[in-house]
Amino acid sequence: MKYIFILVVLPLFIACKRDIESHENYVVMVSFDGFRWDYPDMYETNTFDEMAAKGVKAERVISSFPTKTFPNHYAIATGLYPDHHGLINNSFYAPDLDLFYRIGNREMVQNGDFYGGEPIWNTAEKQGVTTASFFWVGSEAPVQGLQPTYWKTYDGSIPYSDRVDTVIHWLKLPLEKRPRLVLLYFDQPDGIGHDYGPVHAETGRMMGELDDILGTLRKKINSLPYGNRVNLVVTSDHGMGAISPGQYVNLHDHVKDHWIEDVAGGNPMYLVDAAEGYEDSVYAGLDRIEGITAWRKGKVPAHLHYGTHPRITDVVVVADSSWSVGTSPDPSGYTGGAHGYDNSNTDMHHIFYAEGPAFKSGYTHPPFENVDIYPLIAEILGLEPAPVDGRLEDVQGMLK
Repeated sequence: MKYIFILVVLPLFIACKRDIESHENYVVMVSFDGFRWDYPDMYETNTFDEMAAKGVKAERVISSFPTKTFPNHYAIATGLYPDHHGLINNSFYAPDLDLFYRIGNREMVQNGDFYGGEPIWNTAEKQGVTTASFFWVGSEAPVQGLQPTYWKTYDGSIPYSDRVDTVIHWLKLPLEKRPRLVLLYFDQPDGIGHDYGPVHAETGRMMGELDDILGTLRKKINSLPYGNRVNLVVTSDHGMGAISPGQYVNLHDHVKDHWIEDVAGGNPMYLVDAAEGYEDSVYAGLDRIEGITAWRKGKVPAHLHYGTHPRITDVVVVADSSWSVGTSPDPSGYTGGAHGYDNSNTDMHHIFYAEGPAFKSGYTHPPFENVDIYPLIAEILGLEPAPVDGRLEDVQGMLK
């Protein structure tokens, strides 16, 4: 009877394992930081064009406010606006923790107490799906006590080719160890956009390099025995706008130092915490200044979905498009490009390309918000999503 059991059950087990291996969907989601939605129209990007022809391309994706790197990558990960997930800027004071968050401070970045919501890797891991992250914002910290099974501490010196090779290594692991959700981050073209602006030969040169990197990743994914089960999603966190030299506002020209408790942020968006009793003075000093817009907390326009989190300060200040704002009397460093502006400025919008078994072919999708990406990934992987601001119905049309 034992031999009969082995002869009958073992082949069924092997067949079942093969069936799982050949039919379950994978998602590899890539972010190119600062990749404006219209860069592929401005520069030669053959790989992106091929992805659009074979899969799905969004007209553009609307970044969350503020249109900064950390708030938006974590908005994509959680499906929540920054006002709801807690990373309200690249740098900010958290009164609930009595700590100051800065993206360059490893201790703060790895402190899970800063991060609200449920990132997609937690959703997956809770439901038995193995995940991996190469530098995605939030994955270095134990959020809700969880992290991806595989993750990396940020090190910008690691070559892009090594990052691609590591992703492929993860995808080649034995089935029981292999992640079905992999997130991968590249810090360009954000840096080049800041240095030279969105319209420049150097920015175009970087587009070519990134197109080649994406081409290499696609080729290596397609060479996997189950490459036809991998859904490749390529997106970004925000766009990039050109700075107009000479259009600069120094905050200290309009408010007295003793009115201010703290100023956090960076061009073109700042959070101003007024000293006790000076809230009205700070707002009055910054209201109706040419080149900037100031709002009291709780009075931020509804389309920005911002202004209720306890970490947001008394006054929110944003430069007008192409303007710069800072705390230095010297405006000479404000050249090139910037992001962080009002997300109704389409220069702040970013890319979305996708191909794989879940997606239509040759389909262009209308603009949508980046918080919609979380429920989209959850749907592809068959996950029960956490409560989010994003809406699956706004992106479901791109799926087969």
